[in-house]
Amino acid sequence: MTGQERRHAILSIVKIRNSVRVGELADRLTVSDVTIRKDLATLEEMGLVERTHGGVMLAEKSDDRTVLRARRLQNEDAKCIIAASARELLNHGETVFIDSGSTCAHLAALVREMELRVVTNSLDVMVALADRPGIALHATGGNYRQGGGSFIGPFAEEMIGRMNFDHAFLGTTGLSWDGRFSSQNTIESQSKRAVIAVTRTVVVLCDRSKVGNDAFSVFATAEDVDIVVSDIDDAGRNRLEDAGIHVIQAKKENTNDL
Repeated sequence: MTGQERRHAILSIVKIRNSVRVGELADRLTVSDVTIRKDLATLEEMGLVERTHGGVMLAEKSDDRTVLRARRLQNEDAKCIIAASARELLNHGETVFIDSGSTCAHLAALVREMELRVVTNSLDVMVALADRPGIALHATGGNYRQGGGSFIGPFAEEMIGRMNFDHAFLGTTGLSWDGRFSSQNTIESQSKRAVIAVTRTVVVLCDRSKVGNDAFSVFATAEDVDIVVSDIDDAGRNRLEDAGIHVIQAKKENTNDL
């Protein structure tokens, strides 16, 4: 069995069991614990599993995973409107973090003419801003997660922890009515928590399709987030504000002056 075949087998076992001990994987695949740990380190770098004390668990639910290319096309009009409203929060000369995700990529396209220091873990954001003379662009580094177009993991978290941001613009997979923000990947959630810890104003960009949903891994609650920018209707806004979340409603007229 090749290393790739063995890692595929490990992932299949973890998907069935959700959480498995290293020793059990070694016995089932007739290899050493050391070999299993090396395979788990590779799978963790890919954002597919999360190692626990003596074992491993899934980093995300595979049945919840949507191809990045397809996500970019979902609710695109709403995402453009949300990005335009978020752009209004920025001032020249600020230091900002722009997360991965399609709405954040739309925001990056709108700040190309600004003078900003931008830190990002998103490949799309890097490409959008790489040639802009007014943008001082910094990448977090880390392990590339193909499913999210993002760089995650301990290296990214260490880099983030050395900085301070005026604003952070984060994406989310789910926002429950009681104010829990969630991602489909636990390792990605850890990176988001690292950003929140060093940010003055945390802004979450969230189209209405994500409101009322719970994803796999919670990365923030209402008290961690300063602003949500969403195309949600009045009833939804009131319900979220009752949960302690300040909501800016993104509307089409907000884009007129951009």
